[in-house]
Amino acid sequence: MEEKVVKIKPTEIPAFISWWQGGSRYEENVAEDGITLNLTFQGNALYGDKIWEQLYPNIKIKYISSEEIFGNNKPLNLEIGIGNGEFLANMAAYKAEENFLGVEVFKKIFKLAEKRANKNQFGNIKIIQFDAALILRLMKEDSLSNVYVNFPDPWPKKKHKRRRLLKPDFMQLIVSRLKKGGFMQIATDHDDYAEEINENLKEVQGIKSIYDTPFVRKVEDYFPTKYYRKFVQEEGAYFFRYEKI
Repeated sequence: MEEKVVKIKPTEIPAFISWWQGGSRYEENVAEDGITLNLTFQGNALYGDKIWEQLYPNIKIKYISSEEIFGNNKPLNLEIGIGNGEFLANMAAYKAEENFLGVEVFKKIFKLAEKRANKNQFGNIKIIQFDAALILRLMKEDSLSNVYVNFPDPWPKKKHKRRRLLKPDFMQLIVSRLKKGGFMQIATDHDDYAEEINENLKEVQGIKSIYDTPFVRKVEDYFPTKYYRKFVQEEGAYFFRYEKI
């Protein structure tokens, strides 16, 4: 008898899917013997409802590879929180021989990124509108060349700080997915968040700063996105670049 897969609405998704930043419980649902998500992109974009409809209680999901996403095994880079997609589009054009996967949870801004991704001429951009905590966990260990986190939400109110993405466990997860010699690159313009990131990085194993200091305030090779040009450029941001060793 064929097994029946029950599809349910996103509002009915059980508690094993965590929307809190970091999504620590996702790790319970990633397994070698799980199912493979159907990643049917429309153009270069995949919306979250196409993933939600495949999720049901106690599901186990297999790891995914660059080949399953792009149809080739070129080096794979990941940007978490792509915003309007400007940074990702620039990187994909600059490194046309590599693949770039972008993840953004907010649908409204994702639509702007979709327009940019669909203008890409090299076939090396794919973007997913979903929680990065799950997508990152579905990457195999030692599979990513670089991971970029540009200006993540600082959740400035004290009561909301626990929602910040870049906790030690989450950054350790990023490192586990990087290849040796790969880079975790973080940028923020929020003083308090920069201080927290700096402290959290002290707990992360297997990485080292490429600078003589934990961070720098200006870099020559950073692509100046609209947000950077409008709000950050004069004072500079906090740039963290750590290599997996």
